[in-house]
Amino acid sequence: MKTAAVLIDGGYFDRRVNFFKRKYFNDTPFTAKQLQDVTNAIVGAHLRKFKSTLYRTYFYDCPPLDKSLRYAMPDSPGEQARTWTTKKHPPYVLKNEFHDLLRKSRKTALRLGALSASGEWNLTSYALKALLSGERQWTDITKDDFYYNVTQKMVDTKLGVDISSLALKKQVDTIILIAGDSDFVPAAKMARKEGVDFILDPLWGNTTSTLTEHVDGLHSPDLVSIIGAALKETPSTRPAWWGEPQAANEPVLPEPQPAALDD
Repeated sequence: MKTAAVLIDGGYFDRRVNFFKRKYFNDTPFTAKQLQDVTNAIVGAHLRKFKSTLYRTYFYDCPPLDKSLRYAMPDSPGEQARTWTTKKHPPYVLKNEFHDLLRKSRKTALRLGALSASGEWNLTSYALKALLSGERQWTDITKDDFYYNVTQKMVDTKLGVDISSLALKKQVDTIILIAGDSDFVPAAKMARKEGVDFILDPLWGNTTSTLTEHVDGLHSPDLVSIIGAALKETPSTRPAWWGEPQAANEPVLPEPQPAALDD
């Protein structure tokens, strides 16, 4: 049987998985174990699709932001903006717990980059769209309409190096990249020249022609079913691509299926 490596851009994974969760399920944050279940189920779906055993899953991310910052705005006019301590922020705790689970997972390599020393507060896209459409005014904007934007470093570099190493050393037959960034095109081209079957999974995100031109195929598993299985919930809206139920007792969600970890 063929051997496959699955490489996951953690920042992209986080955005896409949370997008589907917000759209089809509740707003309650994931637990670290649920995120691990989603990750394993996505990997497992690819291994079954391409009839491969797992060489290793590589997860590329950065440690959570560890700073004390002033919020972009005070709670009320005339007041001083309060301090935000990121270590007490739930996403900080969640990311650390998730990274710890990845470190302990079999056949999984956590590749951590670094965050830039400086960043800035930016208005969220939701708030900006509401302002542009006239649904909200600047007087309606609060500190919760801002997010702290900080640049990741070394993540793309580590991902590119691993693609090159896997291909040149003939360690795998297939590389499955979960990402949406065309920065990986040079590494993908090199891997294909070395005979590696290179598959892109954009998690149902839009891709550029530059990216799709230099891969051997696109495949994204059913994220709604995978997330629902991890949450043990049915979606609030039935996805159109599921089609109509065949019977009243038709099961809606599959059981979570982790990646195959055979020696």
